[in-house]
Amino acid sequence: MINANEFLDAVRSYNIGVSSGVPGSLLMPLTNCIMQDENMHYVSAVSEGEAVGIAAGSSLVGETGIVLIQNSGLGNIINPVTSLTNTYGIPFLLVVSHRGDPQRKRDAAQHEIMGNITNSLIDLVGIYSQVFPSESADVLPAISRAFDHINNQLLPAAFVLKRDSLNSFDITNATNKLNIVPGTLIESSEPTKVLLTLRDAIRSLSFEKDLVISTTGLISRELFHICDRPQNFYMQGSMGTAAALGLGIALSRPKRQISILDGDGSLLMRLGSLATVGYYKPANYLHVVFDNESYASTGGQPSVSPVVSFSDLAIAAGYRNAVTVYGTDSLINYWKQLRDEVGPSLLHVKISKDNMKAMPSRPSLTPKDIANRFRQSVDI
Repeated sequence: MINANEFLDAVRSYNIGVSSGVPGSLLMPLTNCIMQDENMHYVSAVSEGEAVGIAAGSSLVGETGIVLIQNSGLGNIINPVTSLTNTYGIPFLLVVSHRGDPQRKRDAAQHEIMGNITNSLIDLVGIYSQVFPSESADVLPAISRAFDHINNQLLPAAFVLKRDSLNSFDITNATNKLNIVPGTLIESSEPTKVLLTLRDAIRSLSFEKDLVISTTGLISRELFHICDRPQNFYMQGSMGTAAALGLGIALSRPKRQISILDGDGSLLMRLGSLATVGYYKPANYLHVVFDNESYASTGGQPSVSPVVSFSDLAIAAGYRNAVTVYGTDSLINYWKQLRDEVGPSLLHVKISKDNMKAMPSRPSLTPKDIANRFRQSVDI
């Protein structure tokens, strides 16, 4: 067995960014070690898919993200891996603990099926993998192989962590570093509630030098045709991951304004991301939610958003500011106001369904072209 520090000392020689994950018993020494290292930024994710989005955001701006999960959560990462990281060429380092390993003693019943298919599932989704090193002499060569793959292929690399690979590492400071700041739910006073189209709403926004993440579907299509720029990252797939991707970028580039253009259906898919953003409170994070109460890209089927107050949820989850707006004047005014406020802030924009009959084409850029020019624009 090795100490967690041996693995991390070797990883630190590379350009490492944000680490994120969901705790697991076999991962405990490594997770604890990272959490207590002042030079490593660990984000506790509410789901494994969110952890991939956060790490991908860090990798997208040039600092390789790390994801730590138990194999029971592999199913939750398949969508963001296949439609985000592997499609756009965004690598990350993955450590997966192997519960239910058929070559080891019998584990809890719920781990048996996933334990049998862990290695084949990792291979199936296109992730290069190795067994986590359990001998000190194997650490440097294994990590070198992983980062050769990451840097040359721009694809994730994984370590499968077996039982009895790591010595114990107890956490000595397990208290939450909670920054409790009462949020402000802003009341928008609009005499009439005339709904904008999505197209008109996006046209009302001035992005300046913002790094913009737009969620999959109609929002990315409209943004591309209205205001294409290298600082826009158009998501195509990985629905629900925009908030997490933006969080990873915001934490890695705290001096840049990050604007996330989300939709009601997309946010509802990973609603827990509100809590993660609210807990870590990136000051440079502005979350815009366009809400037409439907899934516009797939024919306008109704979403459940009519019973959801996104502004109230954001404040309850720890956002510093939130407001719901309807018309052009309010949208422009609160967009400017929230950009000047310390974030995270949420701007909930109620819009009409009118754009659905004239849906623009997808961005003409390939996913890898979108990612490459975004990377190049980050530090401009």
